[in-house]
Amino acid sequence: MNRNADEVSSISHTWTGQTRMTVLDADFGQGLLFLKLWDAWQQHSRRPQRLHVVRLVPSLSEHADLRSVFKTLLSTMHCEQLRPQFEAMLAVWPLNLPGLHRLEFESGAITLTLAVGPVDEVIQRLRLQVDCFVLKDKLLLPQLSSLAASGARALITTEQDGVSGIEVVSVEQSETATQARSDPWLQSPVSPQEQHALVVGAGFAGLGVAQSLALRGWRVTVIDTSWGQSTSSHLHHAAAALTPTVSRDDNLRARLSRAGFLRAQSRWSALPDSVLFRCGAIQLQRDQGRIVDLAALIETLGFPTQWAQFVSADQASALAGITLNRGGIYFPTAARVQPQRLLDSLAATPGVEVRAGNVGRIFQRAGIWHAQDDSGAVLASASHVVLAGGFHTQTLLRASGLLSERARLQDMHALGGEVTFLPAAEIAGGPRCIVSGDGYVLPQEGGRCVIGSTYAHAAQQASVTDQGVTSNLHRAAGLLNIPELAGRLIGQKLDGWAGWRAVLPGRLPAIGPVRQAPGVWVACGFASRGLTWATLAGDLIAGALNGEPLVLENDIIDAISDN
Repeated sequence: MNRNADEVSSISHTWTGQTRMTVLDADFGQGLLFLKLWDAWQQHSRRPQRLHVVRLVPSLSEHADLRSVFKTLLSTMHCEQLRPQFEAMLAVWPLNLPGLHRLEFESGAITLTLAVGPVDEVIQRLRLQVDCFVLKDKLLLPQLSSLAASGARALITTEQDGVSGIEVVSVEQSETATQARSDPWLQSPVSPQEQHALVVGAGFAGLGVAQSLALRGWRVTVIDTSWGQSTSSHLHHAAAALTPTVSRDDNLRARLSRAGFLRAQSRWSALPDSVLFRCGAIQLQRDQGRIVDLAALIETLGFPTQWAQFVSADQASALAGITLNRGGIYFPTAARVQPQRLLDSLAATPGVEVRAGNVGRIFQRAGIWHAQDDSGAVLASASHVVLAGGFHTQTLLRASGLLSERARLQDMHALGGEVTFLPAAEIAGGPRCIVSGDGYVLPQEGGRCVIGSTYAHAAQQASVTDQGVTSNLHRAAGLLNIPELAGRLIGQKLDGWAGWRAVLPGRLPAIGPVRQAPGVWVACGFASRGLTWATLAGDLIAGALNGEPLVLENDIIDAISDN
């Protein structure tokens, strides 16, 4: 108790007048320090505008275990005043999954980032600048010094004659920390006077970025060619799936998708079922082609069952409400999304303004970036620009003379695809959860189930075709074990939706700064994962511009950066 009090006093003594402060807690204790810092922040009249706490933890406690431990701590250590903070933290406590988990409080003014996994690995994967380290001993300090901001200090537990104390030491920046000053991901926060961003593209990527910036107090102008037009492709996309993905070795793409799903799930948690219907999803075991033993895969990963579990054919049938002939992986937290309703919700974030316009190029003058249409008229100007217009981002960078020869975006291409709207009555009302494998079938909305989807590698235009409808019907028939479905409906007029995916080699997105153009960022190449990566992209870019600890691990950030 006294040690925590000393730590909080030492930290709060230095935050007076600061706009932000980042604390890294490597004490591996019960986590009371965060709650006490939060309490002190609430009481302090000259507190920092934003307080970020990063905790290193080998694993996360289960929800019930955490409540039990803290119930004892709060009473025995006479700190009942922390109960409101604890209850707020418990309400958003994540599952025990490896990686980084961002928890937000006080409208984002206070964040807790839980860095889960083997400590030596986790330290290497953090991207942040720390003002104050809290350590149980000095052994970790050499490793952590690479994360030190200028003037950083460490609070180290001491023990003498049975009495605990705190030693305060200055942290010497390592060569790595000094080099970080040239890292565009780790720059000083943008001043409030310059917090105006221009975002090109009003799809999931663009509006995901816009929302993340606006929630941090930025003014955001979004420009999109088709915004407000009845021909907007999003208006006709009836439903889409927000689902996790897994791999046996938990590879980089699986980790990225998990991080994106968790950020989206957290940010959109208050959305109603009419926008985000939390129905769960079953990824069926394949019965032909490249077959992977999904039961063994889930056993190898050892993830919590609340995240992913293997279910038998009978269990899958009970979950879906339709007789299925295969088992698979059940993701309880997956959701069906109404795309246009979600986009409207993101666009309605206070601070976001969406305009119709066709940006042909961008250019900088006197430190300000300007978006110009093909006639030469300037549509909008801002100190920072985020290009999030899918495949158009490549065209726009090239027209602006900003596409580096070694940029990953050189290899981006547009891939056509279509989904089909199937009357739910044709498949006994449709499944209660998402059913996927070779394609997918979504729960019905307005009497229709969305089934899909096709991948057209050489398409000249995105349009609904008889061939695409037939292909989607065959996929649905295989997933739902209804062999006669395609034959019964082929030739009937079925509506659908067609659009483009911006795809990069390796199916990894491009998110990050354009190094040869300071102030310009990209968020594109999301392929079929626009819903999954929209919020993550926004929080990465907005976090970097605000000097926050980044919400994604270092090796993944490097893999998705454009240069």
